[in-house]
Amino acid sequence: MMHQIDYADPRHPQITRLLTQSYMLMDELFPNEANSYLEVESLLEKKVHFFAAKEKNNKYVGCGAFVLFKHYAEIKSMFVDPDYRGQNIGDALLSHMLNALSDKGVSVVKLETGTLLKSALTLYQKHGFKYCDAFANYTENNYSLFMEKELII
Repeated sequence: MMHQIDYADPRHPQITRLLTQSYMLMDELFPNEANSYLEVESLLEKKVHFFAAKEKNNKYVGCGAFVLFKHYAEIKSMFVDPDYRGQNIGDALLSHMLNALSDKGVSVVKLETGTLLKSALTLYQKHGFKYCDAFANYTENNYSLFMEKELII
């Protein structure tokens, strides 16, 4: 099934539900100090570009964002409704965001993800992300993995 991906408002009730599911999963899997997800208010900041995928019936089924910094961008808030996993929605969202970053002239994209998120790790590796050291305000811990990818611009 084809999903439409576009800029979206993280305050939309369906998207807020997706984000809440994501936060709950992270809180269930990892200790509080290891979680670095962005709350809805932070997703509204100018440097954040938030996207969502929706079905033909306009139901939002996945979301993701990137944050622009001076020398790189960071992928944040990637989540797909558990009922819609296995339909390549995460793959499509990530591809869409990487293309948008290339169009903006961003040459390096980084991310932090959880050690237990095997599907996410597989997705990022499929898209050419390689492991790297902690960056920005992150610190090495037993729950986080850090990855980066150079984009062709």
